Amino acid sequence: MKCNVTLCLVPRRLLHYVLVATVATACLPAPAVAQGGPPLITDDPDTPGPGYWEINIAVLMEKTHAQRRVEVPRVDLNYGVGRRIQLKFEMPWVALQHEEQRTETGAGNATVGVKWRFIGREGERIAWSIYPQLDFNTAHASVRKGIEDEGRQFLMPTEITMEMFHLEINGEVGRNFVENGSGSWIFGLSTEGHVLPRLELLAELHGEHVTDESTGLIAVGAGRFKLTSTMIVLLAVGHDVRSLPDEGPRTYAYAGIQLNLPRQFTFEREADRRRRRR
Repeated sequence: MKCNVTLCLVPRRLLHYVLVATVATACLPAPAVAQGGPPLITDDPDTPGPGYWEINIAVLMEKTHAQRRVEVPRVDLNYGVGRRIQLKFEMPWVALQHEEQRTETGAGNATVGVKWRFIGREGERIAWSIYPQLDFNTAHASVRKGIEDEGRQFLMPTEITMEMFHLEINGEVGRNFVENGSGSWIFGLSTEGHVLPRLELLAELHGEHVTDESTGLIAVGAGRFKLTSTMIVLLAVGHDVRSLPDEGPRTYAYAGIQLNLPRQFTFEREADRRRRRR
């Protein structure tokens, strides 16, 4: 797990706000698209589109009773190969403050992955994907300082989006295999809705079940504000509903910019283009 710097004093009342946001988002009358991924923890089956880039540059902060962790910048590069495949590379620079107030900095682990959406697409009743990802050490110094655990991790999740009663729900479940430690299961549910033409509100419940231990569950409320056709502001904040015993209550925060190059891809635009050509 990772940790936070400035949001350690967020009150428990935040959890109530997040849960209210979850219900309110699900009840929005406007059309909803259940797009996961940044700034949420739960991912979804969507891909950037053929030859399109989705680049997320962010600050991610988490805090438990034992440590505070800030990833700045957290660079997340995603590229669309065809309409159904996404290539991913992600790597942060980390500042980790331990319980005794000692701070270490260094390169975080890198993550590479390939998402394949084998059923459906955005806007259809169902879309389904798999998203294998490999996490590995990039600097021995970061392991020595305790910023990252030594060894590789392999995450094998599947994501599904379902549309029911004018509401789209995102679901993700997967198994994380750890080279030098206990593995875990991850799972999550998310949804979103447009409250303004340029503003989307999002909410999720995301969990982790550690092998031979217990289950942690965090509630997150978030927003996306579209500045231009290529740039989106991403914000999220969350707090544990149920904490892992070794970590205690966890606070999560994310702030960043998403760049869509050359612009944000949608299947609707491509369909309109084909009709005009005919």
